[in-house]
Amino acid sequence: MILRCVRPALALCTLLSLPLAGCGNSEGEQIPVNVFGSTGDGGVLGCVQPFFPEDHPDLSVLNPPVFITDAPNGQAVADPGDTVEAEITVNSATRYALVELKDAWANIPPIATVELDTPGNQILEVLFFTSENLRPSRFYMRITLCGFDCDEREVIFDMNPDVNSDYERTLIEDGEVVQVDRTCIDFIPRATVLIQ
Repeated sequence: MILRCVRPALALCTLLSLPLAGCGNSEGEQIPVNVFGSTGDGGVLGCVQPFFPEDHPDLSVLNPPVFITDAPNGQAVADPGDTVEAEITVNSATRYALVELKDAWANIPPIATVELDTPGNQILEVLFFTSENLRPSRFYMRITLCGFDCDEREVIFDMNPDVNSDYERTLIEDGEVVQVDRTCIDFIPRATVLIQ
């Protein structure tokens, strides 16, 4: 397995072989896994996710979705009515992205939606226009990615019910949910925006 550095500031990447139990499907078949991690206070802090095929639309683990901010703590903050800027990095198989600005605390419709076409392997700049009547809350990006045909395959990155957890990845093919997996794309402060 490849131990990949999640934080861009870290320059050391190492090969790692790691036997993993419990990463198979219900039939007991083992699913290939990627191990992502970084060296932290004297040890390796890791995250394990299944290997996703290269022909599937996907986000970059090394450049996770972020809101643009110059705040020292990395937490993006905006007022109702402000334009909120964000970036997502997609792989070569991605041709379309639907990015929704969703409330992290309430299961309500998105407050803003952006659709983007891409040739793939791009950093996509996203601009959300918010309402002046918006109630204060913490918001995140729900991201749907497709290749050439969204009806054939779409990949949805959404918040796990545990707000402080990593994105969940749902693979949908021909309208049917095929697989739901945890990812190593986490909700660092820059992955949410406080509108207050």
